[in-house]
Amino acid sequence: MAETYRKSKIEHYLERLQVRKRSLMSQLEMTELKQSREFICGQLSATDLIIMEITVEFGLADINDEGGEAIDGECGSKQQNT
Repeated sequence: MAETYRKSKIEHYLERLQVRKRSLMSQLEMTELKQSREFICGQLSATDLIIMEITVEFGLADINDEGGEAIDGECGSKQQNT
């Protein structure tokens, strides 16, 4: 039972991180936050790294449906254009 509880807790934390990641990605689209784009990209990269580490460490690959490609696409190309 304890193992199931811990796995459930880890899955819940992973879901919260994915919500945070989606929020950061939406902030990249906001023109009001254009000056903070570099900071947001850093936060997004760090969040994505944590998501990947948790996914690998606890074998939750089937739960994680978001990879790092979105970050590279959002931050990489948009940073170069600014």
